[in-house]
Amino acid sequence: MALYEESAVSMVAALQSRAVSSEELVRALHARADAVEGAVRGFTEQYRDASLAAARRVDAARARGDALGSLAGLPISVKENFGLVGTPATVGVRARLARKATANSALVATALDAGCVILGKSNVPQLLLAIESHNDIWGTTYNPWNTGRVPGGSSGGEAALIASGSSPAGLGTDIGGSIRNPAAWCGICGLKPTAGRWSMVGVAGGQPGQEAIRGQAGPMARTVADVVMLMKALSPERQHALDSLVPPIPFVDPTTVDLSKITVGYYEDDGIFTPAASVRRAVREAVDALRAAGVKVVPYTPPRSWDMFEDYFGLLSADGFKTGLAVIEGEAITPQLKSVARLGRLPSVVRKGLAQALGAAGESRVSRMLGALGEKSVTRHWALVVLRNELKQAEMAAWREAGIDALVGPPTVTPAAIPGETHDWSAGAWHTMRYNLLDLPAGVVPVSTVRDDEQVRGNLVDRLDKKAARFEAGSAGLPVAAQIIARPWEEHIALAVMGAIEAGVSKAPGFPHTPVDPRGPR
Repeated sequence: MALYEESAVSMVAALQSRAVSSEELVRALHARADAVEGAVRGFTEQYRDASLAAARRVDAARARGDALGSLAGLPISVKENFGLVGTPATVGVRARLARKATANSALVATALDAGCVILGKSNVPQLLLAIESHNDIWGTTYNPWNTGRVPGGSSGGEAALIASGSSPAGLGTDIGGSIRNPAAWCGICGLKPTAGRWSMVGVAGGQPGQEAIRGQAGPMARTVADVVMLMKALSPERQHALDSLVPPIPFVDPTTVDLSKITVGYYEDDGIFTPAASVRRAVREAVDALRAAGVKVVPYTPPRSWDMFEDYFGLLSADGFKTGLAVIEGEAITPQLKSVARLGRLPSVVRKGLAQALGAAGESRVSRMLGALGEKSVTRHWALVVLRNELKQAEMAAWREAGIDALVGPPTVTPAAIPGETHDWSAGAWHTMRYNLLDLPAGVVPVSTVRDDEQVRGNLVDRLDKKAARFEAGSAGLPVAAQIIARPWEEHIALAVMGAIEAGVSKAPGFPHTPVDPRGPR
């Protein structure tokens, strides 16, 4: 096995035993990027000299017998919006290129304290508000499983680097699925922790001031064990010292969870947007793996889905997208954001009239989303926050009634989308958005790949179904995944369930092993 193919856990073990040096690992990953980056284009910047110098410092310290951090010498990548001294955090906006960070974000500082070596930054969509990763500074990132598909967004560059072997692990952020959607579409693992579990100090966003639905940083890697290692090493206690708003709550080791004593609920569809046959099968296979591991699994019906759907889009757009549009004033708006820009500029009465017309034409989902979007009065915004809190309580009450400790469901509606066709696909991210609204920790674990007989969608009711059918056509071989959700602050439960699923499916035919080579057919 080539060095770049090793898991992050294996790399750390080899570093600690001195079977390999950090410089050797960094050089191997540089070589891998040279081989595949032309097809994937996941990096915005690579820090070749700096990463080699950092690796040599770690190697020298290890040779001297110095005390080292638990990840000393591990190369990682970080999403473009993380503050890193001397580099911009542009969120895909040209005007921010000249703004170089003078301090590291709290999370990057924690990673450096743990001994990580940063290979570079990864690509994002403009304002972090699209489900594919394209901007006019660094261009488009492609899915390494099929370069005619997108890797997802907004942490799409990060997922593509990890899936293609240019990086073993990294840091992403998530406000509507921006870790979980790319993880699912690229066949890797990712976790969105509870908001506040990891620091967001020094992390740029596309809608500064929007706090009703909070973005959250989290780990991305090829295996569940890698994600667990990052959660342990980048401890909330250390982050608390840099950001007092992070509760110094120790991370519980997922191996302490007795799977025979928990109950996991599952669902394939929450009534908003039925996932593809391949995605629904991935949920069923994840459930089968849990049963085989001795976990009690029960069906679950998610409550009040439409209320959540409208509340999410209502809160996220409460300023009429004015803040984000002001950030990119004077710059070209990428095709992926043009629909958002148009809707944001529509007068309320026009948008409501359009929503009614679409509803009458049978486009009920688009109608309800349009009805929820747009600028709100302070009174209306507060009412939506009250509703959000009510919905959180309703969800937890439903969990208590069902007697469940965690939940398995779909992370996406379809396998990976087609470049340039996601401008009207916001509802396609609903299955992850739900858990941002509810602020529940949620992770994604790969399960399988699309089969030949799973590429046709029936019952095309509206334009969203027709777009889904287009994404499903020709999707054979693309990764599909399951989403695992836990109660607030119980990331260890989600990761224990993810690990049980991974153990049960990873040797099955069709499992999406990574790294994958984007340069040729599989």
